[in-house]
Amino acid sequence: MTAICVLSTFVGANLQAKETKTKKVSNTNSSNKNSATKKSSTTTHNTGIYSISSKNTSPLLETKMAELKQRHAKIMASGSAQEKRKVNIEKKLLTSYSKWKGTKYKLGGDSKEGIDCSALTRRVYRETFNQELPRVSTQQIKKGPRVAGKDLKSGDIMYFRPDNRIDHTAVYVGNSIFINASSSKGVVVSSLKSPYWRKYFKYGVRAHKA
Repeated sequence: MTAICVLSTFVGANLQAKETKTKKVSNTNSSNKNSATKKSSTTTHNTGIYSISSKNTSPLLETKMAELKQRHAKIMASGSAQEKRKVNIEKKLLTSYSKWKGTKYKLGGDSKEGIDCSALTRRVYRETFNQELPRVSTQQIKKGPRVAGKDLKSGDIMYFRPDNRIDHTAVYVGNSIFINASSSKGVVVSSLKSPYWRKYFKYGVRAHKA
């Protein structure tokens, strides 16, 4: 009888251990699945003119672009005429960006083979506002009044001056996002919320009349 009890206890303990292990694995898988589901449900896919280059994607950019996309949809559904005009400008800017997205950076370049920051700014202005800008950054930033970061408006030229580097210009879209010819990543969208760009941003220039 003692032997049978010991055996029963041993078998029971093994079954309990296996059940506990199985439950733990099941809970872990369930937790991972729930986590993945939660992550998926909070991420908005940015496609079309709202898509972000794979070379430059980040949670910050994905969030800011998703917010911009959602705001556009809301305004176009029930916004005022003035709000819709602003959205149309932002969409034109993003359409211009989508044409140049991924183009490699080339100092002095002004084509799909390679483009630099001031050439991109000029191209975006030409395609969005039908307006010609000077070719170089130092002349572009003289084409309108200066505006502070908190007052940036869609289409404003953004002026940056990284340490020991040449002047850099970009075009502001909205919700901290701007169109940028990065020397390391080519034509991308970036965010002024990024510590790097926030550090080197000097001021905006309102060169358009939209």
